[in-house]
Amino acid sequence: MRTKNLVKTTLKLASSVALATCLMAAAVSSSHARDVNGVNMEESYVVDGQNLILNGAGVHVINRVNIFAIGYYLPKQKTTQAELLASPGPIRLKLVMIKAVESELMSRRFLADMRTSTSKDERIQLLSQLMALGQGFATVGDWKVGDVMSIEWNKSKGTSFYSNGKHIGEPLKDDLTMQAIMRIWVGDNSASPKLKRQLLGEKD
Repeated sequence: MRTKNLVKTTLKLASSVALATCLMAAAVSSSHARDVNGVNMEESYVVDGQNLILNGAGVHVINRVNIFAIGYYLPKQKTTQAELLASPGPIRLKLVMIKAVESELMSRRFLADMRTSTSKDERIQLLSQLMALGQGFATVGDWKVGDVMSIEWNKSKGTSFYSNGKHIGEPLKDDLTMQAIMRIWVGDNSASPKLKRQLLGEKD
């Protein structure tokens, strides 16, 4: 009888410890994510074995409509455009859809923004990369609310694209592609000064 009671007590204690552990883990997870218009952006993320921190985050807006939340992840905090674009990597960009967007529209807008962020000579250099990006977008299908696109770059592997964790196409093995993508939101021709400041770490 005493043995049965001991077993029951032990099981109850183990259950309580497990519950407390889960609650603590949930609390830690919540405290290490930044809310961006209802989207949780992790404060840190590991890419190729290196811990990256959330440099800044904000919302991409078109015609006063929130399209997606975006965060820039870097090894160290950068507060100026020049420093951020000169980061040796690895670098991660995370985009989380706030509004559903058709695949064709998303592709056209993304490529148009890349053309705006590059010079004529750079666009000639990126011709094959832009074609590959267009083909990659076509395979993804329409973007739904909550869908996640990740763009990762490092010096040795180039630029990789992921849709909800699934690899899109092949890595683009150059440095200019990621530079052009980052400049969309933090470059000289950025359409949103507010978002640019947020990605450079300024908080509202």
